[in-house]
Amino acid sequence: MTSWIEAARERIARDGVVVRASLTDVKGSAPREAGAMMLITADDIWQTIGGGTLEFTVMARAREMLADSAAGAWQRVVMRAALGPDMGQCCGGQVRVLLERFGPAEDGVLAALAGCRALVHPLQGTDPLADAGDTAIGLDRGAKSFVAPVTLPGRPVFLYGAGHIGRALAPHLLALQLDLHWVDIESGRFPADMPAGARRLIAADPTVVAAHAPDHAIHLVITHNHTLDEAICHRVLSGDGFARLGLIGSATKAARFRSRLGKAGIDASALDRLVCPVGLASITGKHPARVALSIAAGVAIWQQELDETG
Repeated sequence: MTSWIEAARERIARDGVVVRASLTDVKGSAPREAGAMMLITADDIWQTIGGGTLEFTVMARAREMLADSAAGAWQRVVMRAALGPDMGQCCGGQVRVLLERFGPAEDGVLAALAGCRALVHPLQGTDPLADAGDTAIGLDRGAKSFVAPVTLPGRPVFLYGAGHIGRALAPHLLALQLDLHWVDIESGRFPADMPAGARRLIAADPTVVAAHAPDHAIHLVITHNHTLDEAICHRVLSGDGFARLGLIGSATKAARFRSRLGKAGIDASALDRLVCPVGLASITGKHPARVALSIAAGVAIWQQELDETG
């Protein structure tokens, strides 16, 4: 699970201020559902409310709020838009977007609320956010506030390896709203600037991490060492369960690994679940960016399959 508060506080510490944009109400067809949110700073965004003209307009308004040095604490704005007449988008629905500005004045409250399940976001006024307790997610009856979860649901994905392909792949996995656990054997193998939302795990023996992963996790094995790749695959395949297991490599590597893992006691039904080469065969080439796109596209298909089957 990824906490938007954690991501917001990182940006407050780095940039001084951040705006959260939330779709609080959707009628008809729209790019995203009610509850979709994003964080906006002067230089970057985190997550998305659907793209297109709506998102561009929201980002422009958010950056006006960011630039307002005289803004008081808990500044918020509600935008309403008909996507057809106002935005020229073919969706044709209507949306309401809540923009909330968070800076040093709000940071302490955000820190105190980080452990809550859901928060009450007032739609007007300057009241701070508050713990929603067991209140249902969504608009309240009087439409004076919006209740939203603190953590964004995301299937855990364990990415083993922080080399060129791992570095190209990690941002795509985060963009797919997966809960990224990035594993390698030493800190120096990771990039100096970790992508926001990634959890760095340094493990002298990554198989220990694999052994403790939840049974609904996706595993992507792309380390610098074939022996380590094999050990991780063995640990995942011999464990209590996993959602998907992908291994980078050629058809020759796949055949060799299946033979060796079979001799090491992994049964045929488990070996059938090892996907190697991982990624879409239709995306060819060995450049890290192309390999990463191929793997990310394959993971997106897995994500859809897993969501559909529960």
